Amino acid sequence: MGADKNTDSAVSLPASARADWADLRVFLHVAETGSISAAARSLQLSQPTVSQRLRDLEVRLNTQLVARGPQGVVLTEAGVRIRDHVAVMQRSASAIDRLLREFDEKPEGRVKIAVPDGIGSFWIAPRIPALQRVHPGVTLSIDGGFWSDSTLRDEIDISIQYDTRGFGEQVVEPLATVHYAPFAAASYLKLYGVPKSQAELATHRTVHHSAVQLQKETWDPKAEAVRTLSAYNVETNCSATLLMSVMAGAGIAFLPTCAASFIPNLVMLGEAPAASPKLYLVYDAAVARTTRAKSVLTWLQDIFAPASNPWFADEFVHPREFSMHSGAGTMTFEPPE
Repeated sequence: MGADKNTDSAVSLPASARADWADLRVFLHVAETGSISAAARSLQLSQPTVSQRLRDLEVRLNTQLVARGPQGVVLTEAGVRIRDHVAVMQRSASAIDRLLREFDEKPEGRVKIAVPDGIGSFWIAPRIPALQRVHPGVTLSIDGGFWSDSTLRDEIDISIQYDTRGFGEQVVEPLATVHYAPFAAASYLKLYGVPKSQAELATHRTVHHSAVQLQKETWDPKAEAVRTLSAYNVETNCSATLLMSVMAGAGIAFLPTCAASFIPNLVMLGEAPAASPKLYLVYDAAVARTTRAKSVLTWLQDIFAPASNPWFADEFVHPREFSMHSGAGTMTFEPPE
């Protein structure tokens, strides 16, 4: 009887008093990802924990928020309407975080970056020691995940990406032009020969990255047809798998030309790029005013600067000419001292 009275008393409270922000945030992750397991990965919680906190929230609100099924979760009508309000709460919470950062002048601390996995792994990661030497107190969190359109990434300080839609008042700056072209390992070409045309290229073994979807208008139509319609032998959504497959001689792939600056025996096929999409730097103006974020922004702008990295210039430079440009040297992984 006592438990029933407590339950009745709790339900009689307004919903704002029954809803815990931590649980509402869990609900928002579930609503945005459409999956308990995906929300758990995003929140770095176990799947049972996410499920239990979602159930607890529904009990406290006395309202079903999601319907669970084999394909994931679907929001109920109440869930849809509550999600919209929780999303506003999330944006407000993020705004408070950004406001507080404006008063944080400490040069040390964590800066969170979101970046495509290939650029993060093969271009940014090898250059982190240079940042550490100048700013030893800065700690980086690098998100190289595949959910770049998720609205749950409000906690990211700096984003590097091809898509600039839906960022409201955030600062969006061009960072680099990334020229894509077909590449193969010298060992592959020695074994299978060099394709003499795009039509012949389509008959070769190819390695396909399924996530190359943005700025399709920058792709040459013939190259796009080869890239998407060829009977590729390897398909992946991971840039490391793509690059390592090409280096091993598994086939031909469309890669950023910057790869030729640090991978030996990688041969570009043809004289012109297949696509030249823009890469953008996205951040909140308040974030840029903090000392540590400012130092990271300066570092990022430096390591993508076309003056020392001609492969990122708007005007295409063929890989065979990289060494001819002043300041353009091959960047390698730094060995431990």
